Amino acid sequence: MKTAKKADWKTLPLTSKRAVIQLNRTFTVEEIDTIRKGLIPREMEDKWFIYWEDDTLFFHRSWTGFCMYIVHFLEEKDKYSLISADINRDPDQYKETSDKRDMKMILYLIDVLLLHKSAVFPDDDSEDNMEPLKKWSQIGRAMLGQHPDNV
Repeated sequence: MKTAKKADWKTLPLTSKRAVIQLNRTFTVEEIDTIRKGLIPREMEDKWFIYWEDDTLFFHRSWTGFCMYIVHFLEEKDKYSLISADINRDPDQYKETSDKRDMKMILYLIDVLLLHKSAVFPDDDSEDNMEPLKKWSQIGRAMLGQHPDNV
């Protein structure tokens, strides 16, 4: 599997309309080695382009190139700590306004798309039975266990 680099996909910088949230999760060196590979979309159903640069993970929507999240890590002795994230808050690019939901979404995307772990989809506490559609719009074919790097 090729390691994703910024030049591999259309990317736009994170807008100045942003929020910064604190995160607290650690990853093993082995997990970080996997996370660093990022994700390059292979078809329309792959919703994200993700790449690692300078202890930072960048999440871009694959169709638009909009940067949604910039996630910062701190290297420690035998682990990496996820410490904070800059989150897109431009309503023309991203409708979410909940820092809590974005925190859950970032962790979900890392687990499902990069580490290929099972994870619970972050809900918004509504009872509209739209979870499958929301899940598809967020992770595409990965919700079916089909990842771009499994080709």
